[in-house]
Amino acid sequence: MRKMLVIGPLLTTAMAVVIPLSVAAPAEAARGWTAHFQCTKKRISDDTAHGFVQGHGTGKTASDAKKAAKKNANDQMPRGYRANHCTQKSVKQL
Repeated sequence: MRKMLVIGPLLTTAMAVVIPLSVAAPAEAARGWTAHFQCTKKRISDDTAHGFVQGHGTGKTASDAKKAAKKNANDQMPRGYRANHCTQKSVKQL
């Protein structure tokens, strides 16, 4: 019976330490990243520049957010144009 009293508080203390750590890790990971790029709008037919386009993206990692921002910039291009020479403006953790 004496062992039960000693093991009980230790188990409770261990659970009190483990529970906050396990809850904090998924919340931190779920926050993600955001990225902003500025890309030159290039006409494919004659390879001339026609202004800039802004691309924004989010992802679980910084790399995913950057890829999403570049894709967002390319998705905004009209037919016959592409985003080129993209410059990273910001990458932030949410």
